[in-house]
Amino acid sequence: MHSERIKRGPERAPARAMLRATGRDDEALARPFVGVFHAYSDVSPCNLNHRLLAEAARRGIEAAGGTAFEFGTIAVTDGIAMGTPGMFASLVSRETIADSIELAALGHGLDGLLAIVGCDKTLPAAAMALARLDRPGLVLYGGSIAAGRHRGREITIQEVFEAVGALAAGRIERAGARGHRARRLPRRRRLRRDSSPPTPWPSRSPSSASRRWRRARSRRRIRGSRRRPSVRARW
Repeated sequence: MHSERIKRGPERAPARAMLRATGRDDEALARPFVGVFHAYSDVSPCNLNHRLLAEAARRGIEAAGGTAFEFGTIAVTDGIAMGTPGMFASLVSRETIADSIELAALGHGLDGLLAIVGCDKTLPAAAMALARLDRPGLVLYGGSIAAGRHRGREITIQEVFEAVGALAAGRIERAGARGHRARRLPRRRRLRRDSSPPTPWPSRSPSSASRRWRRARSRRRIRGSRRRPSVRARW
């Protein structure tokens, strides 16, 4: 095993001491070392569940007779960076992610790898790292973004991008584009390691929104206030 070079022999006593300081005993050190890599970030929903998936993967690896070690890498979300100078970072991030996985595996003598990835460059980067290392490994996709709701129907992030083009072409108004933006994806609770899989916040139905608007309009009429201000979207 590759990990033998890390943990066997009297000269490796300092390495074993550091590993034991993380809670591993002699039995754990005798098992194959398996790295669990993920690109967790709360900047987008693409990678929001990676820590939960990593915890489940760790339990599975250790139940199968391995010793799991968790590593984190970066992610650049194209859906946020697109159309800005941030896209210059997107392709470069692929190499950075692949290099970080490869370096951690080489530096710690890992015998196998599991890479949990989301959208954009994390997918090809993990595949590149496994190909370079030529060690047993698996790339696990974290899943697609859940659809949101707008005017009683499901709407995906793709339709939000299409709404930008429709706005530029004059086929929809800014208020409609704002509705796409505001309801594009379900909001999720911040995840914790000891939490259960995330569930969307309860969405506000169009009927309840209409009732709130009618109540506000009635109050303005009673007060003799000015007409309802137009909604502006920031693009």
